[in-house]
Amino acid sequence: MAKLGKGLTVKLGITTKNLIDVGVFTVLYIVVVGVFGQLGALIPILQVLGPFYIPALAGVVFMLFLTRVDRFGMVSLFGVLVGLLVLATGQSYWVPVLAVFLAPLADFIFKLGGYKSWPHTVLGYLVFSQMLIGMVVPLFFARESFLAKISGRHDAAWVQTLVDLTPNWMFAVMIAELALGAVVGAYVGRALLRKHFERAGIG
Repeated sequence: MAKLGKGLTVKLGITTKNLIDVGVFTVLYIVVVGVFGQLGALIPILQVLGPFYIPALAGVVFMLFLTRVDRFGMVSLFGVLVGLLVLATGQSYWVPVLAVFLAPLADFIFKLGGYKSWPHTVLGYLVFSQMLIGMVVPLFFARESFLAKISGRHDAAWVQTLVDLTPNWMFAVMIAELALGAVVGAYVGRALLRKHFERAGIG
């Protein structure tokens, strides 16, 4: 046991069952993020809307995972594994970099709520989901090299449409989309998994 402050103790010692849960749900989460993220490769506007609908859809998987979380470290490990898998698929290294900071922060928020508080659950998922902004960091902060990379996969009209849809200020909009999408995903997940939440005592 490690004390982080008055009245707050972190339970250490992740079990084999915890690791299995982390592994299974990491794969499920990556599948959802990957499948729906690929929609952006079809239509440029979905690149802009992705930060909203991806965490909204992935929220069901993440909420189900949270019904299995009972100690600090599980969400942190989940986030780091997600970041590494995203990197392995050829995406920006910014996702795992952000995961190293945001996943433990989300984990700490869940812990503050005793893994039972609904407000802490929503806020924690909102923070966790912000790591996905790393996928579009190159589009805004390394634009020329990013566009050169995707030009081999899309025609000039597709690339120009993406450029037109993503002025610099759109980066802030996408961060807001991630936050809104995470909130929607949390509530949709709770609605679909009500019995799991009741058994886990989250509310």
